[in-house]
This record gives sequence, C-alpha cells and structure tokens, in this order.
Amino acid sequence: MADQSNHDRATLADQAEARTTAPAASDEKKHPHRGHEQHGHDHYDHDDEDGHDHEHPFEWLEAFRIGLVAIAAALVWFRVWEPIPTVSVIGAVGLLIGGWPILKETFENILQRRMTMELSMTIAIVAAAAIGQFFTALVITLFVLVAEVLEGLTVGRGRKAIRDLLEFLPSEVSVRRTGSIQTVSAAELNVGDAILVAPGGRIPVDGAVLSGNSFVDESRITGESMPVEKIEGAAVFAGSI
Repeated sequence: MADQSNHDRATLADQAEARTTAPAASDEKKHPHRGHEQHGHDHYDHDDEDGHDHEHPFEWLEAFRIGLVAIAAALVWFRVWEPIPTVSVIGAVGLLIGGWPILKETFENILQRRMTMELSMTIAIVAAAAIGQFFTALVITLFVLVAEVLEGLTVGRGRKAIRDLLEFLPSEVSVRRTGSIQTVSAAELNVGDAILVAPGGRIPVDGAVLSGNSFVDESRITGESMPVEKIEGAAVFAGSI
C-alpha cells in the first residue's frame, strides 16, 4: 500500500509539472486531498456528543442565579438587613445559591485531579467570605457565572458554524483517476487524489492547486468577504467556493 501511495503521488507530481508549462485549458482547479478518508464525518459525530461542560443554551436557571447574585451584592454593599454583625445573611445565601455550580464543578475536578479556573475562583470566594468580605465574594461569583454563560454561548455558536460548514460540503466530487474523470462520493477520497472544481463549485477538502487559477470565496473559513486569488501551488480549504 505504501509503494502504491508513493507511486500515485509521483504520478500526480509529474502531471502538475507538465501542466506548469502550458496555460490551463479552463478555469477548473485541481488539488490533492490532504484529509483522511472520512473527512469531516467523524468530526460531525464528535460535535454532537452529549455531556460537554459548556455546550448548552442559556437557561432561565442561569439567569436566575446571575440576577440573584447581583441583587445580593447590591444589598450587601448598601448594608441592607444585617441581623448578625459578623456575618452577612444575604451574602451567605447569595453565595450558596449562586456559587453552587462553581463549587460542584470544583469538587468534580478535584476528584479527577484537574486544576481548573473554577478551583482558583472557589479558593478566592471562600477566602473572601472567611474574612467577612461578602461583597467581594459575590462579585467574584458573579464574574464567574457570567463568564460561564458567555463561554457556553461562544462554544455553541462555534460548533454550529462547524456543523453548517460540514453540511455545506458537497457529497460528490469529480476526481481524475487512471486518466479519466470519475464522480465519486466525498467519503471515498484518498490522499493524493486530483479533484476538479468547476467555477462556482465548492471545494470539498483541504488541498493545494495543481493547475489553473481563479478567485476563491473563503468567507466561511476566514470571515473575509473579499475573494482570494489562487494560483498553482496555493493552499485551498474545504468549504471555499
């Protein structure tokens, strides 16, 4: 298999070198497949796995905790209802309810012998509360809860963008094999395959241009709306047009 793969790469290299001596017959671009045979399908299944710590929508319970901690911090700052001089009852209740998910995650991380941000934040919260600085402890808790929500939203949007990109990839591609052009499933691509991409077509995998030149829309990959010119040897990315 290794000898055959090397032979295929050598053949493609000879073809690319031969094409460099003459202008391209059309605007089609050809590039070798640089991914693996199941390019993207395995990653798509991984994105859908359950149990990720931060991949979840913004829920009312999170909003309730954030609001409760914010109100508790304001009440502690203005010293509202302090029946016990040395302990802020409102601050303690706010920390128990608002800080529960932080404490729970910290305990789970300790059992797994992992050092995370939650552990350092828990130490800071407990230390501040221990010396009577309940306002500081509530502010730290509030920052952590807001950061967790923002992280969850960011991760969720990023994974959605990846899923949209994978769904955008073509299911069938035109490949030059044994001197002829064949239409095969994208899952059947091998490393070193020469793929033909017509003008306006979608690039199915990462690769490099063997022959031809054109402008490519990489906005789905880079976010840049301006087309990028691709010439022989230039790298191209899956999901580009």
